[in-house]
Amino acid sequence: MLRRLSTSIIQTRGVKQLVNIKWVRPEYVPAYKQERSGDLEGLPKIPTNSLAEEYALSDEMKDAPESVKKIFSVEHLGKKEYNHLVKKELINRVRRHRYDENTAETRIARLTGHIRCLQDTMEKFPRNVKAKQTVQELIDKRKKLLKFLRQYDYKKFEWLLEKLNIEYKAHPETYHKLSRKESLRKLTEMHCEDIRQNKLADYRNLLESQQGPFLEQKLEALKFIRSEQIDLQLPITVSEQEIKKIVQQLEDWKKNDEIKQQAKKKKRNILLD
Repeated sequence: MLRRLSTSIIQTRGVKQLVNIKWVRPEYVPAYKQERSGDLEGLPKIPTNSLAEEYALSDEMKDAPESVKKIFSVEHLGKKEYNHLVKKELINRVRRHRYDENTAETRIARLTGHIRCLQDTMEKFPRNVKAKQTVQELIDKRKKLLKFLRQYDYKKFEWLLEKLNIEYKAHPETYHKLSRKESLRKLTEMHCEDIRQNKLADYRNLLESQQGPFLEQKLEALKFIRSEQIDLQLPITVSEQEIKKIVQQLEDWKKNDEIKQQAKKKKRNILLD
């Protein structure tokens, strides 16, 4: 009934007058953003005072003064060298051994490092078309490798997602275009469902409020029937257990009703304040 009503409201004119529903188109999120790519973190935190990989292996740097070490530290590296450190840090999380460079895990880690470096570039230069195309291609390539790993080794797939802190978002099987008419229809159905639930809740509260007087009347009637059957020496159809059960139900209702009344008073006081 409500579904037919919502459909008829959408099809007729004057929807805004009948139902106060405002539809706003969702904000567009580019494919390189972390919300769509699945990256749950940005660039890994590399200490800026640590030496770069090439200079750390030098014997002269061990005895060099602090001013010289600062010049050759990560803080003064170029963008290309810093991106190389980012990729290496992510690869070291998942590599099997020292010479592991071409397994699925290391390839995914290398792609993840490249993607996060390009994401950082896009945040600074959002109109860089070449970087935007490159990062989208890398995200699609990583999805294919993740799909392959998920199909053939699911445990390693879960372990890799946890290590690299990424979320697998597969390509959608079907493309669904967002339209204003369909969204309004769904919003109207949700609005009608809310009205229905509110009416049911009001009716439930009404029945619960009438439960106490009904139990009192029932208790008096059962006691009267039992006393009359005893006086007239007729077969007793009302047992003491039934009367005790009604008494217990009445006490429970009184406790619950008292709790509800206290909650209403608190809510009223909050609104007044």
